[in-house]
Amino acid sequence: MFIKNGWYVAAWGNEIGRELTQRWIAGDPLVLYRTEAGKVVALEDRCPHRRASLAKGRLVGDTVQCGYHGITFDCLGSCVHIPGQEKIPGSMAARAYPVLEKWQWVWVWMGDPDAADESLLPDFHYNDAPGWVATGGCIPVKANYQLLTDNLLDLTHETYVHGKTIGNSAIVETPISYRVEGNEVHVERIIRNAPPPPLFQQVRNFEGNIDRWQIIRFQMPAHISIDARGLPAGTNDIERGMRWFSINSITPVNERSSLYYWTITRCFSLEDESLTKVVSDQIYKTFMEDVEVLEAQQALIETDQRRKAEVSIRADSGSVSARRIVQRLVEKDASTTSERMIPEVAQ
Repeated sequence: MFIKNGWYVAAWGNEIGRELTQRWIAGDPLVLYRTEAGKVVALEDRCPHRRASLAKGRLVGDTVQCGYHGITFDCLGSCVHIPGQEKIPGSMAARAYPVLEKWQWVWVWMGDPDAADESLLPDFHYNDAPGWVATGGCIPVKANYQLLTDNLLDLTHETYVHGKTIGNSAIVETPISYRVEGNEVHVERIIRNAPPPPLFQQVRNFEGNIDRWQIIRFQMPAHISIDARGLPAGTNDIERGMRWFSINSITPVNERSSLYYWTITRCFSLEDESLTKVVSDQIYKTFMEDVEVLEAQQALIETDQRRKAEVSIRADSGSVSARRIVQRLVEKDASTTSERMIPEVAQ
């Protein structure tokens, strides 16, 4: 259930330097590093000789030397040296993956390199846009990545899971609307004249009720941005209100685990470092509440021998739509791969 022809976050930009770093994405191992010129390289982390981990080798200039037998590969994955052997077999090559570095993150295209398309990156420019300040991190989660996208596309759970930070009863009492546009899902909930949740009150000190917006955008394979706004009820007073984006990119490690890359980027009180810390600490606490729920959910799914079909409700409309998009694109990728594997018949 992994889309291959899509961009996944492999790391924060500041995580990758002049050392070999292993990442698993959608069941495949990668080794990442920066060249001496600063460009990020991503190769398959299996030496084609005996499948040793290249990440356990060493950098020699801009090449990777396998730590097992010393076979060396350049940035394109081409073998440039075999100790004690002049002739290099054509098949002695490590797969190289297309890489982009944008919006503080390193992105890797896991599918057909000829299909890599920068326009398919999610629009996460608020991560480093002028007039905005971002804080974030990466959380390992022992759960399938689609459980995380479900969680972010249906924020009803905030009422019950996050009552001490971003949730209150007004959320569950307000229905959502949703629409599907191509490979995107848009979910919207507008809450009128309701008490602010605890974290909103803490960061903006509202004097009364607020109007609240949750505008969610899903982009494949597993990228979700949430435009979250709170304004004094019945006004458009952004000066006394708040707006931030919760930007989330879920990278599947394998079927049972994920890396959850996240930021909160806001457009108010930009110079207030103490506020940035409050937001970061409280949102991290909020996400760890999700992790507790999702990891328990994963365990129960894996041990459910009955395999009964889940029963969906209205609030699942966005997450069900996203799963259908993923299913369709997974099948498309599989079909394309199968077509490439079918040998041509000589005429």
